Amino acid sequence: MARQVRGPEFGALHRSSSVIGIPGMLWQLGRRFVLVFCVVLLIGLVVMRPDNAAVKAAIVVGIPLAVYGIAFSWRRLAGRLGMCQCYLREDGVTVTDLFGRVRDAVAWRDIATVKETNATGILMAFRRFEFQRRTGHQSTVIVLSIHRAFARDLIRLANEKIGTSGS
Repeated sequence: MARQVRGPEFGALHRSSSVIGIPGMLWQLGRRFVLVFCVVLLIGLVVMRPDNAAVKAAIVVGIPLAVYGIAFSWRRLAGRLGMCQCYLREDGVTVTDLFGRVRDAVAWRDIATVKETNATGILMAFRRFEFQRRTGHQSTVIVLSIHRAFARDLIRLANEKIGTSGS
C-alpha cells in the first residue's frame, strides 16, 4: 500500500516535518541533559576558579556546541534527503523511514480519529499524533514541539477531511 501513495497521488503538499520516534526522543533527552550538565559545570568553574579555568570553560562550552551542531546538521541532511519525514498532503499523510522510503501512508478517508498528545518539559518536548484507522489499525507520528505550524496544519486538515468524509 505504501508504494502506491508516494508522491502526487495524495494531492498537493501542504507541509512536511521531521519525525523523531523513540530514538529521536532519547537523543533530545540526552542533548538537553548535556546542556544542563555543562551549565552546572560552568557555574562550578566560576565559583571554584581552578587553574586553567579558561581552557576548562572552553571545553565545557565546546561540548554542547558540538552536540547541537551535530543535531542541526542531521536535521538539515534528513530534510534534504527526505529521511524520517511526515508529509501532509491534501488527501492523506505519508511518513518516510531512515532511507527516505515510505514507511506508512494513510488517506484521510481511511482515518477515523486523530489524537494529539503533548509532552513539554525541561528535558523533553514533543507532540505525538495517533491516527486511528477505520480498519482498527493505528499509526503514530512523533514530531518535535518546535513544529507548531505543522501540528496546527495537521489538526486543521484532519478536522476538515475527517469531518467532511463523515460517517
